[in-house]
Amino acid sequence: MKTWKDIAELADKTRLASLIECEHTPLRIAQRLGCSRESVKHAMKHHGLKTKKFSVDEEMRRRLRL
Repeated sequence: MKTWKDIAELADKTRLASLIECEHTPLRIAQRLGCSRESVKHAMKHHGLKTKKFSVDEEMRRRLRL
C-alpha cells in the first residue's frame, strides 16, 4: 500500500508548498495527484505546512451580508 512518502510531490516539502500555493486545498491537491485527502494532510503536517487563509474586508462583508 502506498503512503504519502511514496508520492514524490508529497515527500518533497518544496514541491508540496508549491502545490498548496496553486491548488489551495488538500482535496484539490489529492485530486490532482490521485491520492487521498488524508495523505495530503499527513504530508502537510509532517512538513509543517498549512493552507493559506483569506480574509474578507469590511466592504466585501457588507456586500455578502456576513
